[in-house]
Amino acid sequence: MTAGLQTPPSPTAEEPILTTRNEVVEVPPVTALLGYRTMIKLMVKRDFQSRYRGSLLGALWPLIHPIGHLLLYTFVFCVVLKVRFGQDGSTGNFALYLMSGLLAWGAISESLARSTTCVLEVPNYVKRVVFPLEIIPLVVAISALATQLGGMLILSLCAGVYQQALHASLLYIPMIMFSQVLFMVGLSWILASLGVYVRDIRHLMSLALSAWMYMTPIVYPASALPENLRFLVWINPVAGMVGDYRRVMLEGKAPDFGIFAVYTAVSIALFFAGYYFFMKTKRSFADVM
Repeated sequence: MTAGLQTPPSPTAEEPILTTRNEVVEVPPVTALLGYRTMIKLMVKRDFQSRYRGSLLGALWPLIHPIGHLLLYTFVFCVVLKVRFGQDGSTGNFALYLMSGLLAWGAISESLARSTTCVLEVPNYVKRVVFPLEIIPLVVAISALATQLGGMLILSLCAGVYQQALHASLLYIPMIMFSQVLFMVGLSWILASLGVYVRDIRHLMSLALSAWMYMTPIVYPASALPENLRFLVWINPVAGMVGDYRRVMLEGKAPDFGIFAVYTAVSIALFFAGYYFFMKTKRSFADVM
């Protein structure tokens, strides 16, 4: 992250200066972020490129990493533990269902893990009077989402070949992804701010993400949950997103609109709460750091 943010672009005419170190101008989040859209675009590109610069395989790592997890989890849960998805209990079908969950979870977990230190990694930005710190967690979230997009394109092609059909329900993906990005960005703002004041948050988040993953039906179907634990699908936004990705990408169905409404409402609330929490707390970042 640090390498990708060493020399931020200067604000342009379309990017009004909305914040200072000691003062926060109250601006609706959508308006504020649109004002910095060119800077955000450049920083996302730079961040994505910097993570793989100098490595032997370069930009192939975003694909190699999830494939490695796919092979490992497929062997453990499908071959050893005999977990099955859907009516087709084949290994290929398990791999498709697993990948559709891993891609979404990978983007979410990467964004949340990196957000806990993203402000601490750029102390020079904190001391810049005119730099909008609120775009740093946003850049982290969008960069993680870019990897997911590439993986989902490959997954859709693989699913089309395996199932011998591409479902029209794929058109629902942007709708689910919109809710996902609101969720990621809102929670990233909160964690980025907390990470400045509570340095242990990154270690706590590492444990929390491990527990969160296994509480989410990623390596097992939601139907495998006992009846008294089915409520976890409703209260866990990520479980709803993973389930809907599987429905639209692999089953040719529309999202479960009841669950979609729940996690979308949570994501919208988290987006606005995260933004205002970050803008409120960032006033004293420079003093703490």
